[in-house]
Amino acid sequence: MAQFKELTIQTTPSGFLPRLPLAGTWLETLGFTVGRGVSAIFENSCLTLTANNGYDLQVESRMVRKRPRTHLIINAFFLKRYGFNVGDKVGLTLKQGQIQIQKINRYTTECA
Repeated sequence: MAQFKELTIQTTPSGFLPRLPLAGTWLETLGFTVGRGVSAIFENSCLTLTANNGYDLQVESRMVRKRPRTHLIINAFFLKRYGFNVGDKVGLTLKQGQIQIQKINRYTTECA
């Protein structure tokens, strides 16, 4: 069964562009392991990320409090291209090997 997370689109350190940082062991549990490529497809108002050694994004490891932590940062290029802006509330539907991202509003349903 799919899990669901709710997040807010943040700004880049410069404060001008949107970004959505995803971090934690839950990424590895879903199959988004360090060094793995991720493909991104946008359809039906939903950005779908698939851990399949794609070339759109890459899962990285960053040091947080002197410990490595799995990171996947969705940058401004993907977010602006598909209409996601700073401050937008988004819902993440989490499935094995896949993360679906969709803007949340009162009419939101799970991505098809």
